[in-house]
Amino acid sequence: MTAIPELRTVVERAAGRRHMLEGLIESVPNDYWERQASGDDWNALDHLRHVATVDGMLVDLLKAAQESDEELWAGDTSDEAELEERRVALMDGVRELTLDTLVETMRGSREAAFEVVLGLPAAALEREVRVAGAPQGFPLRTYLAVWAEHDSEHEAAIRRAIETPPDATTLTLAARRARGNR
Repeated sequence: MTAIPELRTVVERAAGRRHMLEGLIESVPNDYWERQASGDDWNALDHLRHVATVDGMLVDLLKAAQESDEELWAGDTSDEAELEERRVALMDGVRELTLDTLVETMRGSREAAFEVVLGLPAAALEREVRVAGAPQGFPLRTYLAVWAEHDSEHEAAIRRAIETPPDATTLTLAARRARGNR
């Protein structure tokens, strides 16, 4: 089966964004990953954990779009709190991974997503997708266009986080750990 040109374009855009994110990841010093921008609930590493795992929910959504006529919900839920719990559970599942393993996980999940996206039939693109908390749904093709740009949001968040100097408490704790005092 040949992929629909529109979907090839979506995948190419997503791949371009992912390439830019991976370039940033390679340049971040290891001791910067715990930094967190003011007003952000996540530190830089949390953003990376999210990016490494969220494509799994997309794959599930796309498979449901092809296999069922039921209403499509991102994360398979209409409840905002439950959707957030699922995101957090996915992130917690990779919490203990090394940075290199996390990046490999991110690459693998993106490749799996690309495979499913490229196999979508044209009719699936017209399916309505709902997102918990959003006032209305939108076509799957729109959801995919937003997904293709998703990495840029987290790339920007990681940039803000690593530009944020650590607070005095963090510096004190790091110094104590380095001296062997806990």
